[in-house]
Amino acid sequence: MDRLIPLAPGALVVLWSSGFVGATLAAQTAPAGTTLLWRYVVAAALMMAVVFLSGRRYPPSFLVREGVVGVLGQGGYLLGVFYAAERGLPAGTIALVASLQPALVAVVLSLAGERGGRRRATGLALGLIGVVLVVGGGPAVGDRTAVLAAVLGMLSLTVATLIAQAWHQDPRRDVIDSLAVQSVVALGVFAAYAQATGSVAPPSAPGFWVAVVWLVVLSFVGGYGAYLLVLSRSGAVVVSAWLYLTPATAAVWAWLMFDEALTVRTGVGFAVAATGVGTLLWRRRAPVRIPRPERSAVG
Repeated sequence: MDRLIPLAPGALVVLWSSGFVGATLAAQTAPAGTTLLWRYVVAAALMMAVVFLSGRRYPPSFLVREGVVGVLGQGGYLLGVFYAAERGLPAGTIALVASLQPALVAVVLSLAGERGGRRRATGLALGLIGVVLVVGGGPAVGDRTAVLAAVLGMLSLTVATLIAQAWHQDPRRDVIDSLAVQSVVALGVFAAYAQATGSVAPPSAPGFWVAVVWLVVLSFVGGYGAYLLVLSRSGAVVVSAWLYLTPATAAVWAWLMFDEALTVRTGVGFAVAATGVGTLLWRRRAPVRIPRPERSAVG
C-alpha cells in the first residue's frame, strides 16, 4: 500500500473523472436510481468477499464512523449529482457546483482555527477559475430543483470530508476496510431510493452491466479509494483541491470515449487549475547548510 501513496493524487484525478463515462454509458439504458443500486450491489458483494476471505473484523466504533462517512460521502453526494443530471442540469454546471467544495472546506477549517494563509487562498482561487474556464461561461440554471440537488450533493461530500478528517480512525484500518463498510451502507441508501422511485429492476441491455462494472472498478474502488487514501495522508483541503482537475480530465474522457470536442479553453482551464493546485501544495524548503570544515590546529 505504501508504494501506491505517491501515485494516489494522479489516480484520484483520473479515476474520479471516470465516473462521467460510467454515468453516461448507464444513462443510455437505465435511470439513475437503477444504476446506483446495482453499482453498489456489485461493489458491496465484491468488498464483502474480500473481507470474508481476509478474515477482517470491525469494532462498533469503526462501523459507526465509516457508516456516517459512507452515507454522506457516497449516498448523499451521488444521489445529488445523479438526480441533478437526471433532471437535465448540464454536466458543466454540476462540475462548477462541485468545485465550490474545496473553498468551502477551507473556510470551515479556517473558522475552526486551522491556518491557511494567502498561498492557500490563491491556490483555491486559481483552481476555481480553471474550472470556470473548462465548463464555459455562466452556469445554465434551469431547473431549481436540479440545482438544489447538486448543491446538496456537494455539501454532503464536504461534510463527509470534514468528518473523516476530524474523527480519528484506527491506524490498523486501511482503505479496503473503509470501502467495505461504506459500500454496504451506500447500498442501503440506494436500495431505499430505487424502491421509492420504482427503479429496482435492471435492464437486460449488456451495455448497462458494462457501465456498472466500469463504475465499480474505476470510479468506486479506484476513484473513491484514492480519495480516501489522499484524505488520510494529506487532509481535507488538499484532497478537495485535487478535484479541481477533474472537470478537464472528464472532458478528455469524453473526447476519447464519445468523440466530444476538446477545446483550447479546456487546456487553458486545466493549466490554470493545475497552477492553483501546485500553489496550494508547494512548500518552501529550508536552505541546506553545509558545515564549514574545521581548521586544523597546525598552521
